Amino acid sequence: MITIKGLREGLLIVFGEEPWLIQMHELEGKLEANAHFFKGGRIALDAKSLVLTVDDLQRVIALLTKYEVNIWAILAQNEITSARAQKLGLATTIATPPREAARQDNGEPAEEYAVGSPEAEGTDGLLVRRRVRSGQVLRHPGHIVVIGDVNPGAQLIAGGDIIVWGKLQGLAHAGALGDPNAVICALELAPNLLRIADAARSSLSVPKREHNKHPEMAKIDHQEIKIVAWQEK
Repeated sequence: MITIKGLREGLLIVFGEEPWLIQMHELEGKLEANAHFFKGGRIALDAKSLVLTVDDLQRVIALLTKYEVNIWAILAQNEITSARAQKLGLATTIATPPREAARQDNGEPAEEYAVGSPEAEGTDGLLVRRRVRSGQVLRHPGHIVVIGDVNPGAQLIAGGDIIVWGKLQGLAHAGALGDPNAVICALELAPNLLRIADAARSSLSVPKREHNKHPEMAKIDHQEIKIVAWQEK
């Protein structure tokens, strides 16, 4: 069974012990079912002890490219698999920085993930203590918490909940791995687009609440995204 983790360098997709073709089929299913979560992201694959041919590696690269995902590393316990990955120009350790990592004019990363290490199991959430500026993307398979404002043009994409201790503008997609019970909370909710799992709500359908300064929460109710007071359950 495939698992998804968040590390500093990007998303890490860890393969299990099942045959390669079965896991490839599972990976394709995840990519297809959760295209909004993966699109534009960068990932590393942990192939464990699997012995992969150059053709195997090229197929997985082609699959990820099809869904607009950038693969930059393949971790492998098997030396043959590792050598073949290197020949294809891929890194074979997490410590190697991703190639062509996007950065903004001010030097800040355009996309961020959780802080972790190759030995860690990943983290349940990504915590950011600053303003998220236009053009930046925060992506994590767990929860995302931002202490600060989220500017128009920024994106938060989480497999779990999204909590913003500030003003939330831009795009927020919670439950991006298919969880309809995920929520989006903010001290001031003023997004361009909200998504929870497969449901979406644009700014045009979010009523203006000029005098409402109370924290709010977006959640799915009867297959639609509803906005309620944050303290409501």
